[in-house]
This record gives sequence, structure tokens and C-alpha cells, in this order.
Amino acid sequence: MATEIRACTAEEMDAYHRIGSYVFANQDGFDEETTATAPDWTTCAFVDSEMVATMGTYPFTVRLNGAPVTMGGVTAVGTLPAWRRKGLLRQIMREGLGLCRDRGQSLAILYASMGAIYQRFGYGLATTMVTYQFDPRYAGFASPSEAAGSVRMETPEDAYPVMKRLYVEYATPRNMFIHRAVPLWQIGILRPRPKGTPVYAAVYRDAQGEPRGHVVYQTREDPALTSGPNQRMEVRDFIALDMEAYRALWEYIRRHDLVGQVVMQGCLGVDDPAPDLLLEPRMLNRRTQDGVWMRVVDVQKALAARPYGDRGELTISVPADDMCPWNVGSYLLETDGPTAEVSRRERPADLVVDSNALTSLLSGHNTATQLWRAGKLEAADAAAALRADRIFRTDHAPHCPNQF
Repeated sequence: MATEIRACTAEEMDAYHRIGSYVFANQDGFDEETTATAPDWTTCAFVDSEMVATMGTYPFTVRLNGAPVTMGGVTAVGTLPAWRRKGLLRQIMREGLGLCRDRGQSLAILYASMGAIYQRFGYGLATTMVTYQFDPRYAGFASPSEAAGSVRMETPEDAYPVMKRLYVEYATPRNMFIHRAVPLWQIGILRPRPKGTPVYAAVYRDAQGEPRGHVVYQTREDPALTSGPNQRMEVRDFIALDMEAYRALWEYIRRHDLVGQVVMQGCLGVDDPAPDLLLEPRMLNRRTQDGVWMRVVDVQKALAARPYGDRGELTISVPADDMCPWNVGSYLLETDGPTAEVSRRERPADLVVDSNALTSLLSGHNTATQLWRAGKLEAADAAAALRADRIFRTDHAPHCPNQF
């Protein structure tokens, strides 16, 4: 058998889509989700000229503690069952990470179908996904107030220019927000699910008529809701530039009297204020799970790419990395907070980390002290871990409202 790892050609993209659709049992819209994938963004395995395993990598720009950083958005990773357990995915991943490095993408991110698959390739948790599932009748604020402005429902087409501007303003200072190119809106936030069903948008404007927030959602009847209102609302996007907009959009959702269940999956982060605002926060049925997994492709560039929470210096050692062997070494991080310089230095390490732990540090998902206590990194002493906590602090909790 002859095995080849390479990108698809344009003529082979149908096979790429078919494999992904089969692997993820997604017959409704999988082609739409991957339609923005260019052939040269793919890395696939061919056995005797037959495509048997796939991976795509979107060229993303992501805010990392407020700074724009180029990252590879890994997607459509799948192997046909007859070709699993043969090391093909490892070959694809190693080749794909090398291509990310060549393209200047110092980090790679993905949503994992199974976290166990990707941890062995050096991915670590970068965000937590939060889900609310609640009856809007019981999700009122402890201190209700009337907004000075108003919420107006608009067609997604009419609202799009305003929503795009609101998202950019909201995302710019934040952490792990993807720059939304047009396809991310089209195949993600605004794509009807199932096909042919309506998508709704509503925009909040303050007393001066300035847009300050928006919500994107779909509604449908749900046969499982047998007592009371029987509609289900799925909220795709919830952006509020201030608390006035937040409260107004929340109350707009609650005014759907025939909705018995609201589901907000992934559109709000772990630092969302709803649990602190509601009269009975347990009504949110808040659930958390792994969100984005991230992989350091180029340690030196990744460490230098983001602003830091405090001035100082750290020596960080990466003793092994079988997927990205160029990362192995010791690095001196020197930062004044807004900017950082990173150089290779042979000196005693303050922190000894693997790729999994380093990604959680970089995103602010875990502190050095948390990782140290969990045995996920080695620290020279408690003072070194605390210094790393201050330096790696982020202004916002990491959150990615886009799935891909």
C-alpha cells in the first residue's frame, strides 16, 4: 500500500466533504459548514490514491488577551473506519502543524469531538463552553429595570452591517474571540438549522438611537414540551456592549410568551453576569464543558504575541514535543505588560511545561498555580508560580462564541 499525505485538489473536494459528513453523521449542512474551505487548506491521507482521512485548517485571526494573533482553525478531522488505528491521523496532524508554522500561525485551535484524541497531540484546554437551558418565565432579574432604549426585530440581512460592527467593538478587547469573516457569519451564526427554517435577529438601540447590542436566534415547536408553552428558542449570538443592552436583550427573550425553553449554548462565557443578576440563578440550569482546545505550534512566537497582565520575566522550559520538535528548549519571557520579548536561553527554569499546559496558560484558562497543584507543570517554587499567575493574567476570561 502506498500512503500519501497532501492537500486535496479542487476535484477532490467532494470526497473531502463526503468523508466529513460520514464521520460526523451530519447530513444536514455539513457541506455548507465546510464550503469555505479552500483545497490548499486541507491535509489528507491517501492510500493507493484513495482519500481515507481528512483535516482542514482555516486561516483565522483570534484575539488573545486583546491582541490579534494568527491561528490555524482545525476542522473536519476524520478517518474512515477501515483505516483507523493505523497512525494516519498522527501523520496528518504532524504535517498540518508544520504547515501552520510555515504560514506564520503560531497556534492551532479546534473543537474536539473527543478530548482524548487531541490531548495526545499536545492540545490543551483554552476555553470553557457554557450552556443555559431555562424556562423564560422563571429567569427574571432580581432587580428589574426598564431600559431607556428599545429592541427591534430585523431581518438578518438588514441587521448584518450593524451586528458586524457591534461584534467587532465587543470582541476587540476580549480573549479567544475569532475575527468573523463573512463566511463565519454565513455558515455559523446566520445559517438556518435545519435548512429552510427562519433565522431571526433583534438589535437594541439606546435612547439616542445608537446600536448597543444584538441577539440572533431561531424558534420551533418542541413536542417534548408537553405542559405550558411548547416552543424552543435557540440563541446563536448574544452581544451587549453595556449592561443596559444586556438587560434589554434578556428581557426581549423573556417576552416570547409561547417559548417554554431557551437554550443558549456557547454564546456566553464563564464570566457572563446572568448568574449574578437573576432572582433564582439555578433556573438557568447552567452546564459547562470543554470549549476550544489549543496547540502551541511555535512557542517563541506564541509567547511574544499576546499582552500580559503584569511586568516581569519568566524562564519557561519545554522539555519534549514529538509533534513540533522545534519547540523543545528554554525560553526567557520578558514583558512590560503590553509588549513582550522572547528569546531562547539556557538557564534554570521557573516553569517546566508541556504543550498542553502551556496553551492553558497562554489563553488564561488556568493559572500556573492551578496547573502546578494539579501536577500539570513543574514550578521552581511557589513564588515562581505566583509570579506566573500575575504575568499570564488576562483582562477577560477566555471565550469563543463561534463554533467551526
